[in-house]
Amino acid sequence: MGLLDNVKKNLGFGGKDAGERSEAAPVDQSAASQAAEDGAAVEVSTADKAASEAAAAQAARQQAAADAAAAQEAEQEGLEPEAPEVQPQAQEAASEAAAGTGRPGAVAPRVTEVVVEQGDTMSGIAAQYGVDLGALIATNADTVPNPDQIYPGQVLRLP
Repeated sequence: MGLLDNVKKNLGFGGKDAGERSEAAPVDQSAASQAAEDGAAVEVSTADKAASEAAAAQAARQQAAADAAAAQEAEQEGLEPEAPEVQPQAQEAASEAAAGTGRPGAVAPRVTEVVVEQGDTMSGIAAQYGVDLGALIATNADTVPNPDQIYPGQVLRLP
């Protein structure tokens, strides 16, 4: 007998003596409906947990596939699989894999441009986006002749 069956029996619903309730013990309808809602909430919570665990497993599989694809591509190009230039390829592959399934992936879309704001520095931007300062300076050498002087509103490309 389940939890709801016990609640119903204790409140006088659905038992053999359902029609023989006395006036001395009136049934509280709100308690019965609250018990039913609580039971439904437990079922939904269990389903949500299973769905989130399945989504996490899917994201882990996508990331592993992206890492493997990036390592294979790096090997074909003669690069070390853990080299900094290989990591953006892994992120791109994970995003493409997520787009193919129609589900959001574990990897957020990669930012390729940054608009300089008041107080920003090249080193601060490099640290914020996890890129090498030298690579950031080299990527923007055509638009930023002096990396020590950047201005609000400038658009920097990330390597």
